[in-house]
Amino acid sequence: MATVVRSFAIQGIDGYPVDIEVKMLEGQPVISIIGLGDQAVKEAAERIQAAIDESGYVFPKKRVIISLAPSDKKKSGSHFDLAMAVGVLCQNGDIGVKNLKEYGFIGELSLDGRLRACRGILPMIIAGQKKGIKKIIVPEANLKEAGLVHGVEILGFHDLTGVIRCLEGKTSGGEIHVGEKEKGSEESGTVLDFKDVKGQDELIEAVVLAAAGGHNMLMVGEPGCGKTMIAQRIPTILLEMTEEECLEVTKIYSISGLLPNGHALMK
Repeated sequence: MATVVRSFAIQGIDGYPVDIEVKMLEGQPVISIIGLGDQAVKEAAERIQAAIDESGYVFPKKRVIISLAPSDKKKSGSHFDLAMAVGVLCQNGDIGVKNLKEYGFIGELSLDGRLRACRGILPMIIAGQKKGIKKIIVPEANLKEAGLVHGVEILGFHDLTGVIRCLEGKTSGGEIHVGEKEKGSEESGTVLDFKDVKGQDELIEAVVLAAAGGHNMLMVGEPGCGKTMIAQRIPTILLEMTEEECLEVTKIYSISGLLPNGHALMK
C-alpha cells in the first residue's frame, strides 16, 4: 500500500492541497517523481536522499515512485521536499507515525537535513485550514508567517531530525511548538498626515473625494510640486483593512518573497 503525505501547491495567489504518494517496488534503485512537477520538484530526489542519510537513516535500495496528485496540475517549487522525505521514511518502515493524515508538510531540505524557508507559506497554510488539516509542519524561519492563520496548529523545526522526533512523539525542547497563533504587528513608524502639506487645498479636496468614492485619480505636475508627498498620505485617511483583506494582501507579498523581516501581517 502506498504512503500518502499531505502538502500544498500554489495556483495564482491561492494554495491548494497536494497528496504526495510514495510507493516502493523491487528493482533497480531509482527515484521517479511524477505529477507535472517543474525542475525544482524533479531535483528533490537528490536533496531528500542526502537529507535522509544525514539524519541517520539509510535511503532504501529499491525503486521509489513519488506521485504528486492531482497529476493534471503543474506544480513548482522546492517546498515538497519535506513531505517526500517523510513519505519515503514511512513507506520504508523507518518511522511509525500515528494519524499521518492529520499533518501537512511544507519545507525545502538542504543536503545536510536542515529545513530552508519557502515562499508562499501563507496561502498554503490557508489551504490547509480550509481542508481541515489539524497540524502543519513548516521550517522554523517561516513559523511567524504561518502563525498568522487561525484554526490550525503550526509546528516549526530546524531540520528533518526534529520533524522525525515530533512524528514519533519524542519532541524535545529544541523544537518550536506554537499552540496559540501570534498575530503579526505592524512596525511602528512615522505617521504621515495631510497637515504637513501646505498650499494644495484644491488637490487635497480632490484626493478626499477620490478616496471617499473609491475613484481613480491621476496627478500631473512639475517635479517637486507635491504629488508624491500627497500620494503617500492617502492611505492614512482610508478605513483600516479587515483581517480578511490583510490576509489577501499578505498572501501576495508572501508569494513574491517581499514580506518584511518578522513576517508581520500587512495592514
